[in-house]
Amino acid sequence: MFSRGSNRQSIFRNDGDRVDFLECFERVVRRSGLQCIAYCLMPNHFHLVLETPDGRISDAMKALNGRYALRHNKRHGADAHLFKNRFGAVHQETDAQLLWTLRYVVCNPVEAGLCAHPADWRWSSYRASVGDVEPPPFLALDRLLSYFGDEAETAMARYRALIWREHVEVGV
Repeated sequence: MFSRGSNRQSIFRNDGDRVDFLECFERVVRRSGLQCIAYCLMPNHFHLVLETPDGRISDAMKALNGRYALRHNKRHGADAHLFKNRFGAVHQETDAQLLWTLRYVVCNPVEAGLCAHPADWRWSSYRASVGDVEPPPFLALDRLLSYFGDEAETAMARYRALIWREHVEVGV
């Protein structure tokens, strides 16, 4: 899942906006039964890797983008559309595609030149996924780690290796 700001505008002007977005997202996850296995907030867009039990992602994304846009516009005295269009989604067909997507999401700030390593970016799931920080309540860390092994430490190490190996291969 992803959503972009209208006219490439920033959807997060400061850390307070990011915190507010994550609070809105937590509420949507709780109400909709989604499982978030990865996320990343970029200046003008966000990425979410979600699993949904019933396929009704549209209602959840409408609630998230609508609520956040209203709060953002009120906070910043704006009245225009915050998001470019409807959200985008790519159904993950294979494990290989999912692994590529998981890497892409947490490496997006590196690729954009915002930091040197995913661990340097506060606004993604990477640090929680490797055990560096406490996971937010909405992050389905057990679900993510289940793709990498049965024991948390081993799974975190494999996840970290996947991300780092990919970085090394592309020269980052």
